[in-house]
Amino acid sequence: MSIDTVISISILVFLTFVIWRLNRTSVTPKNKINFSQHKNHRKSVHHAKVSAQAKTLQSLDEPETAKPEYKLPLAFLDLKLIGSGKFSAKQQQMMTEISRSFRKPHPLLLPLAQGSFEPNELFDLIKSDAEMTAKILNAVNSPLFSLRQPITNINHAIIYLGITQVKNIAIQLAVQSNIAFEDKAQNMAFKQLWTASYLASSFCLLLAKELNEDNAAELSTHCLLSYLGDLAILSYQSSIASLYREDCFLFERVETFQETMDTNPAVIGMNLAQQWQLPKSIAVGISNSLLPLVNGVADQELSHEQVRGSILCYLSCRLADLVAFGNVNEASKFGALNFEVLGKVEFYYLQSNLEQAGLDRINEIVNDMSFIRKLNKVIAQVSV
Repeated sequence: MSIDTVISISILVFLTFVIWRLNRTSVTPKNKINFSQHKNHRKSVHHAKVSAQAKTLQSLDEPETAKPEYKLPLAFLDLKLIGSGKFSAKQQQMMTEISRSFRKPHPLLLPLAQGSFEPNELFDLIKSDAEMTAKILNAVNSPLFSLRQPITNINHAIIYLGITQVKNIAIQLAVQSNIAFEDKAQNMAFKQLWTASYLASSFCLLLAKELNEDNAAELSTHCLLSYLGDLAILSYQSSIASLYREDCFLFERVETFQETMDTNPAVIGMNLAQQWQLPKSIAVGISNSLLPLVNGVADQELSHEQVRGSILCYLSCRLADLVAFGNVNEASKFGALNFEVLGKVEFYYLQSNLEQAGLDRINEIVNDMSFIRKLNKVIAQVSV
């Protein structure tokens, strides 16, 4: 073989080997990612992470749903209650006119308001008056109460609703004896006041028992009769009914009454309680019923028990107002009992009053689920 032939074969073998190597390195194994692809993949993952972080930071930067900021009316801070001291001739005249417009209560009011009862004692007292018996049975079986089964007798009512609630219904009916309004708005306001007073007395009874108050039943009755002045003023002037519409509360009513009539429901209620010779504790309780509205409890010479009773009754009435006039139908909505959350100036001084009376545990009680269920049971009884 010539040298030229060997050289040619050698060159051919070398070229074949080079081509084979080039072909081999151009093939990428299936189980590996091309570097450029991997780089792009990491870049896309990075962009995804950055995007997610940006969204997170954006959501953190965005303000939360703004809570309503309630403005305190300047007139509220300037409000001075007309008290139970000396009254001018004009005030005396107004009190007399309102009292005369309100019919005398049923004779059973006085014995009902004078103390606590055993079940058989209450049963005997009510059944002694056939008219009152019929009125109570009509009331508890009316659309105002969502009862699944009709109540057929007073004993049944006492067992089902309890002594205090039946007694308070009887007191309401005794106070409102023979009251009838032809004006539609006046009649509607009357029904809402009836509902509010019943709820207030029931709420107070539950709270007082939870706090182990010795006079729970008495406080419940005080709450019920805290609305006595409102009923009398409503009876006196039909146009007042507009102040018992939905979303109209205590401050607006008191301010209007004091400006236009030079009196308020606490003064009128106290005056009626004295005229009807109800127990002094009830008259005093009604007289003090508006003090927490203006943070005036500390300005009065009250015993510690009276302070507690006044604030407990005030709170119960304000919660009842939220249901009767504020369309609140769920006790869990009471929440924090302050102006900032509820937006009602009636709660502005409440926390300081609760602390002053040693009742700040109420905040925990009204947010306890088992107690909320008890309140809801009462709310469900009454169709507002």
